[in-house]
Amino acid sequence: MAGAQSRSSLQRFFLCLVAAVPVAAVVVALTTALDAGPTPKVAFDVKIAGEDVRASGTLYLRSDRFSYEGNRLSFTGTVSGDDVKIAGKVTTGERLQTRDFSTSGRLSNNRMSASLNGDRGSRIGTLKLEFLNR
Repeated sequence: MAGAQSRSSLQRFFLCLVAAVPVAAVVVALTTALDAGPTPKVAFDVKIAGEDVRASGTLYLRSDRFSYEGNRLSFTGTVSGDDVKIAGKVTTGERLQTRDFSTSGRLSNNRMSASLNGDRGSRIGTLKLEFLNR
């Protein structure tokens, strides 16, 4: 009789353990989903002075990076805290010359406006950013 009671206790323990594992997995999954929140986005507006090059839209911020690739304009940005750095290329003129540009700045209320500086140090355009869901 003692052996049957011991086996019954062991069976109950095993059944409780089997039932607890899926319940714990569901709790962990729900907690993770609720904590994740929406993916941060970056709204941008870029205009190159004296050229018919302009781009605007919304990009996803992934691993503190974002990038845009268009026909005549491409750029990549990195974010570290409130500091933003951007580097890119623009194709301008009738001879389709490619020029590098860069800028950096600091976010204020999740927004930033900056001048785009060409590879020779001259101002070639403007950039406006707004971080959403951040």
